[in-house]
Amino acid sequence: MHPLIEPSSSQTQKPTDLAWRVFNHRVFPLVWIPILVLVLLFITEPVRLVILVYWVYGRDAYAHQGIRVIPHKPLHFSDGTLVPQWQDMVTGFGMFFVTTLGLSLALFFGLRLYERRFTVQERTDER
Repeated sequence: MHPLIEPSSSQTQKPTDLAWRVFNHRVFPLVWIPILVLVLLFITEPVRLVILVYWVYGRDAYAHQGIRVIPHKPLHFSDGTLVPQWQDMVTGFGMFFVTTLGLSLALFFGLRLYERRFTVQERTDER
């Protein structure tokens, strides 16, 4: 910034909304990343494997024939066939992005809702 140009009041004020403060706190990634990893490992990955069986074999194969994905590399179905690589990649990337973006948006909107519901509004008395 040029030294002769003064910053406007909007540039000098620090944003005060709760979501901005939480996301920019230096401890936030240390807490949020392990939460995302746990959700990805214990919730998203099993759901992804079910979706993979549904996509390749259909609903009947999963529900009635008992076909599952055996989670050892390379991935195999329980009937012995290899999992198609592109379908494995699409479900993996898709579930990763849906989970991380969805949880981040849920946190953001949850913080905004919390802030609107539980913060006391400053009153400006004009006389």
